[in-house]
Amino acid sequence: MRQETNDLYNKQRLLLVLGFLGLLSVVVFIIAGQFDFLEWFVSFSRTHENWELDEIFAVCIFWILMLAVVSYVLFRKAKSRHAALVEANDKLQGAMAEIKQLRGIIPICANCKKIRDEKGDWQQVEVYVRDHSQADFSHGLCPECITRLYPDLKIEQKDNHQ
Repeated sequence: MRQETNDLYNKQRLLLVLGFLGLLSVVVFIIAGQFDFLEWFVSFSRTHENWELDEIFAVCIFWILMLAVVSYVLFRKAKSRHAALVEANDKLQGAMAEIKQLRGIIPICANCKKIRDEKGDWQQVEVYVRDHSQADFSHGLCPECITRLYPDLKIEQKDNHQ
């Protein structure tokens, strides 16, 4: 949708520029007709043939053609770069929409460790984190809890200082 809007805007802008250049061409044509600069230049170059002034037109035509080619190449590069930037921006916007992060102060019960959500309801830590981030939990028991919950079970504990 955004790409279509940008394309429409760029087409309207291009038409506006082309219209302005067309109008400017008409103005230059009228002014050139009033002052007959080209006829004066041809007459001047004939009287000063040894200066080779008439070759200036060939050079000007060459430069105009080369500027048109270079402008076209640069326009195509800019258009493809713009398309790549729009695509990358859309991907980035999509990724940003998917990101969930926990921020700020989270009210937690000092005893049972339940968390109060935005509605005032108390939830288990696992449920709250799952709902407010992209993390999931896998349950297990730490060695201290195994010893407290299952005192008759003998488990070798790893040495934490290795």
